[in-house]
Amino acid sequence: VMMNADAKVTTLADLLDRHRDDRIIVFTAHNDLVYRLSERFLLPAITHQTGAAERQRILAKFREGTYSRIVAANVLDEGVDVPAANVAVVLSGSGSTREFTQRLGRILRPTEDDRRALLYEVVTEGTAEESVAERRR
Repeated sequence: VMMNADAKVTTLADLLDRHRDDRIIVFTAHNDLVYRLSERFLLPAITHQTGAAERQRILAKFREGTYSRIVAANVLDEGVDVPAANVAVVLSGSGSTREFTQRLGRILRPTEDDRRALLYEVVTEGTAEESVAERRR
């Protein structure tokens, strides 16, 4: 599992570099990976352990543009007012269509600058993740 995570982190590094000027939300299902990514890429992190005030502060800074990237574990999937991003990177998830749709909705919002929205789903080849991603296409 760790080797898979390492490859995903490398892919994320490439995506963050490629989308340097974009507003990005990185989604993962694992808190430990959120904290690892937060530390490695200096991304504000939101998990179920993040207090309400801190969560609101991070989202406000993302909304106003102080932060252009955040990483989150599941907590932004549904029922939370999240500012629009134009790039989402899904590093892991449950495979749920509802979860995927919620994440897609985070980037498919009208914007003033008409930027196109991109969603990357990073999966490990030869695993159940790959077949779930294929079914969704």
